[in-house]
Amino acid sequence: MLKATTGLEALMTRPFPKALALLLGLGLALAQNSLERAESLFKAGEYAQAVLAYEEVLAQDYGRFEAHLGLGVSLFRLGRLEEARFAFDQMVRVFPDRYEGHYNLGQVYLRLGKPKEAAEAFAKAAGLSPTEEAYLGWASALAEAGQAKEAAAVLRKGLTPERSPAYHLALAQALYAAGARAEAVPVLYGLLNREPGSAEGWDLLARILAEEGLKERALRELDRGLKAVEGKARARLLLRKALLSSRPEPLLKEAYAQDPSLWEAAYLLGQARLEAGDAKGALGYLLSAYRTSPEPQVALALAAAYLRLKDYKNAYRYAEEAGPPGSFLKAQAAYALGRKEEALKLLEGLTAPEAQALRGTLLLEMGRFEEALALLRPLYESGRDPGVGVNLAAALIALGRFGEAELVLREVLGRAPRQAAAWYNLGLALRGLGREAEAERALNQAAALGSKEAQALLRR
Repeated sequence: MLKATTGLEALMTRPFPKALALLLGLGLALAQNSLERAESLFKAGEYAQAVLAYEEVLAQDYGRFEAHLGLGVSLFRLGRLEEARFAFDQMVRVFPDRYEGHYNLGQVYLRLGKPKEAAEAFAKAAGLSPTEEAYLGWASALAEAGQAKEAAAVLRKGLTPERSPAYHLALAQALYAAGARAEAVPVLYGLLNREPGSAEGWDLLARILAEEGLKERALRELDRGLKAVEGKARARLLLRKALLSSRPEPLLKEAYAQDPSLWEAAYLLGQARLEAGDAKGALGYLLSAYRTSPEPQVALALAAAYLRLKDYKNAYRYAEEAGPPGSFLKAQAAYALGRKEEALKLLEGLTAPEAQALRGTLLLEMGRFEEALALLRPLYESGRDPGVGVNLAAALIALGRFGEAELVLREVLGRAPRQAAAWYNLGLALRGLGREAEAERALNQAAALGSKEAQALLRR
């Protein structure tokens, strides 16, 4: 027993420097081998496998900077953003004085739609190393958070003589967004003196000059820019010139020809066709714009074009993609597709006269005459629209109020004497009042103007 105890005590008190050194050395070797494998996988684009390899390194040595960095970047490239956020958050805790962790954490927060947190991370990165990318990231996060003035102030703070043209452009854009247009002008001229091929610089300069009431000077600067800028980038300047021109279409066509991916030019060409009543001609331009950039206003224009072409399914689809601005067009398409209840629901809360007029039509067709009357009477009195008057009279006739209907219809016909529906409804109102001869004359007039309902009634 004593021997065993003595042996145990000897084992417990024996020094371990050589064994510890050996084990530590073995751990470093394993970690180094795992790190090399992880980096090889990363370089090969095998990010999912690289994640596992970097985790293995950290399990052996949580103080390996390269493994934290590689893990975070691999997760980011896989789109596993929450995991990437955690990885970089850990990195800045273990290495609070390293720039890379804070900067990358800012990038992840931006992608996660958390600009406030991104700004804080970029600010820490810029404090550790005042690089151009840190200041640009910081300003971008502030701009995304709706803090345009703060974004401009950050870029002002980080401005040094060696900053790139891209930095100067970002500063000018931030100043413009902050409402400091006059301050942006010298920045832009400085940029363009140094980098005359900057299409974005010329574009913003012309925009500011035009907004300051200097349209002719803006056009002259655009002409200078068009001489200095080459390739597809010229399309942006042609677009700006078109927006300032009294004859925009030739410039828009030239811009679109130079860069078919410039969705704004295609959209404006489509809108021009639509406004000219050429819905079919508008479609090609609008679809091109939508394929490049499915903006709500493009979807809205497509819905209007398809509605005019009586392609109600596509009209409904694009009106839905346009969001709230497309509610009325969506309701019109739903109505044309026979979905009256849905159309009525879509019109709730819409106060525009045309939306209210459609609502009145739906209520009439659904037999809800009292509701239709309550809606249509004030609507007609506010605008005296003939179509609304016809529907108001129809509601009155349905409720047996023939005398009131006649008064409304006489007024409508005084304004629109060739309104077939008004003559037809007048015939019905006069019949209701027992004035058959007058009713027949009104119905004959409606039939002559193309009313099929009147023609059918007269044949009976």
